[in-house]
Amino acid sequence: MFKELLYAGIGLATLTKEKAEEIVTELIKKGELSKDDGKDALNNLMIRMQEEKDKLKQRIQEQVENAISSMNIVRKSDLDELKKRLEILEEKVNKIIQEKEV
Repeated sequence: MFKELLYAGIGLATLTKEKAEEIVTELIKKGELSKDDGKDALNNLMIRMQEEKDKLKQRIQEQVENAISSMNIVRKSDLDELKKRLEILEEKVNKIIQEKEV
């Protein structure tokens, strides 16, 4: 699965806006597309490229999450939350101790 994602990312990365414009311009020159159709095709292609880029990012994020989860690694956000909770408990304990001393 990871290999497929990597190959998809490489394919997506090689198709730049400039390359897409070049392809559309060539199709217009050959008479296979009108200028208006070319603009529409380019806009649609750019939208599709962004959608694919977003999907790829999501898939990679999911794979990373799965890998982290399967390795039982604590996330920084989880650790930070535990630290906050511990600080709150420490404050409460210290307050109770101070009240008993008075």
